Amino acid sequence: MNLTRWYAKAMLTNGSLWFWAVAFMAMWLGIGAFLESQGVGSARSAAVAYTTSWYAVVVLIALSLLAAVIAGSYAYGSSALAYAFRYSRLTPAGYLGSLVGGSALLGLVLNVVLLGATAGMFGLRFATTLVPVDPVALLGVSLVGGAFFMALSSTLTLLAINHLGLRSADFVGYVPLVLSFVLGNAQVYVALPRWFLYGSPFNDLTSLLYQGYSGNTPTVQLGTATVPLGWVPLLLGILVWTGSLVGCTLVLLRRIRSRHLEERRQI
Repeated sequence: MNLTRWYAKAMLTNGSLWFWAVAFMAMWLGIGAFLESQGVGSARSAAVAYTTSWYAVVVLIALSLLAAVIAGSYAYGSSALAYAFRYSRLTPAGYLGSLVGGSALLGLVLNVVLLGATAGMFGLRFATTLVPVDPVALLGVSLVGGAFFMALSSTLTLLAINHLGLRSADFVGYVPLVLSFVLGNAQVYVALPRWFLYGSPFNDLTSLLYQGYSGNTPTVQLGTATVPLGWVPLLLGILVWTGSLVGCTLVLLRRIRSRHLEERRQI
């Protein structure tokens, strides 16, 4: 519990994370609200759909930035972790549990801040109240999203640390960010197949965020018919992915290799 509190405090006071995941993402929300919205119709339904699409994608990208910070912490702490697991009472399972709890809490905080920014900016732009329909669901999705990106980043980074070296760990730390940007925007602009949306954890999160904010069920085009995406398969998809990645992380943590920071030097 103390380790969870320490980890959450360290992340919440990380200036780089607040700049990129909050300030920078709030800037993009401002662009979406005041610059890219000129062609949006005056109907409330159009404003809600437009606002929710921006919110879902921006929150997904913000959560993925958490993964980049986690990757850096592994790179700096591999030697300390390898020593602690061997000579102290700290266990891989206990350490991982602290990461899951702290990352879930951080995902919740990031979502709440961006939720307020979205409602304020887009409400001002469309001169109407655009509050989320189901804020409790959004808070739950935030917790799951934080845990998922922690598990994904941990798995990728530990694979690099154990088998490739610290310079590769720096690279893979940004893979979740790239995937979030590509797949989140693709869901808005491209007619992705239903099986892909259910199977992709990034699109599971985007769909759940969309439904929680707007109250409208996300849909997919099948031929000439529009088919809704059920929230139960979406939630199960992200939970299965998160549980599987947590299991992979635990195995990799037990085999973590001690790496020297000099390996991160590029020249």
